[in-house]
Amino acid sequence: MTWLIFIMGAACAGFVQGLTGFAFALVAMSFWVWILSPQLAAPLLVFASVWSHIISLLQEKNHPSLSKKLVIPYIVAGLIGVPLGSYLLHIIQADTFKILLGLFLLTWCPIMLFNPQLNMIKKSGKTIDSIIGFIGGILGGLGGFCGAVPSAWVMLKQLPKNQQRYILRHFNFAIQVFTLITYVLQSTINLSHLSYMAVLIIFVSVPAILGARLFYKISEILFNRIVLALLFSSGCFLLFSSL
Repeated sequence: MTWLIFIMGAACAGFVQGLTGFAFALVAMSFWVWILSPQLAAPLLVFASVWSHIISLLQEKNHPSLSKKLVIPYIVAGLIGVPLGSYLLHIIQADTFKILLGLFLLTWCPIMLFNPQLNMIKKSGKTIDSIIGFIGGILGGLGGFCGAVPSAWVMLKQLPKNQQRYILRHFNFAIQVFTLITYVLQSTINLSHLSYMAVLIIFVSVPAILGARLFYKISEILFNRIVLALLFSSGCFLLFSSL
């Protein structure tokens, strides 16, 4: 039963991340929290997320509106924020962080259903994008939720769905690769993880491919609603896990 729950969480999370470009940790932990300790789950989440990103990136179609210039400000600032988040992890109480982020998501998602038109935000430049990336990096170092604020921001800017997913996917991939390298250097990943990692490679790959292919068949409205639902669920999960 433990392995069945583990595989179901991995498959569902791989599909969602292939579709949206983020949220592997949210979906997987909703399954794994019942069977794995945090010390075992955290490195597996990062490893599987990186792997599913690699799989879905191979499925990515070339598009003239997609350029590395879209995501570089987020990535550079995010990588700077990760060490700060890791440092704050030892200062800020984990439950306090989860409650604050959970309340933010539960408040923000219903507001976005009304599709607010904020020209100031839509016209904001790379400086603000960098600040959002920096905050995302801090949240990644704090608790692995590096995609929460950037996903909220790109939706608020009302970017096309292909640009939203492009930014989220490449930003999350860069932050999680950096985190994975840190885990390896700190020996956080050890022999106890190897059997789980082998299973993840097998059961994440196909769902990630299916999710990436489905992305090109859904509308802008449906994509945004899926992202909002995931973020709202993330807020609920954070509050639930902290109480």
